[in-house]
Amino acid sequence: MNALKTVAIAGLFGLQGGAVWADMDILPVTFTCENGVPLEVAYFNAPDGSSAAAMLVDNQLVALQQVPSGSGIRYESQGSNGSYILRSKGWDATVSFLATGGAASEQVVLQNCSSR
Repeated sequence: MNALKTVAIAGLFGLQGGAVWADMDILPVTFTCENGVPLEVAYFNAPDGSSAAAMLVDNQLVALQQVPSGSGIRYESQGSNGSYILRSKGWDATVSFLATGGAASEQVVLQNCSSR
């Protein structure tokens, strides 16, 4: 993920001050998913323990907030059409999309993703 996209993502999360950048842990990770599809993710970890992520999926930049997970990590986006969900445990990840509306079911977008 290039520097311009990283700055744009930080703006989405309100990370504007130089002091915040100095204390922010930013970890870029590239996963390779089924059929060789790349998944670029940047994880933003603040000193207060809060965490966010951003990823390039379906040709768009998606901002995600960390939410509770029983095992591994889980990040979710907030969108008017639905939410992207990034689940990761160890070196592996999956991305799904849950459309708005009670009858919608979660659809896997990218699976068998590995950062090894």
